Amino acid sequence: MFLSGAEMEPERVRAAWPGARFVARARLQPRPRGAVPPPRGTRYETWGILIDTPSHAQNGETRTAVADDGRIFAAIVPAPDDADPAAVLAAARYWELPPDYVRRLARAASAPVEDYVY
Repeated sequence: MFLSGAEMEPERVRAAWPGARFVARARLQPRPRGAVPPPRGTRYETWGILIDTPSHAQNGETRTAVADDGRIFAAIVPAPDDADPAAVLAAARYWELPPDYVRRLARAASAPVEDYVY
């Protein structure tokens, strides 16, 4: 399962999927829009985490996710919870998603970008 947004907050993951196991940080492959090829570039990427939830039913769309080490997965993608930009940013920082992506989330959350360095 691929989680993004506030869905990847550690507390929410543990509560929703108690037996879940972290697999990798990953990004979703963009989808084509009809006959138009998918957009390219980092600004169109959605990053999140892949977790293994063997004992739970999974609802969502099946998409291709590419792990940060290059492995490719077919993953179930539930709708992300993006309602609280600060929670999304905190989860992205916790999982150490790519700095460019985290800076983009920081701008969206109106958080100081300078605070994020690793």
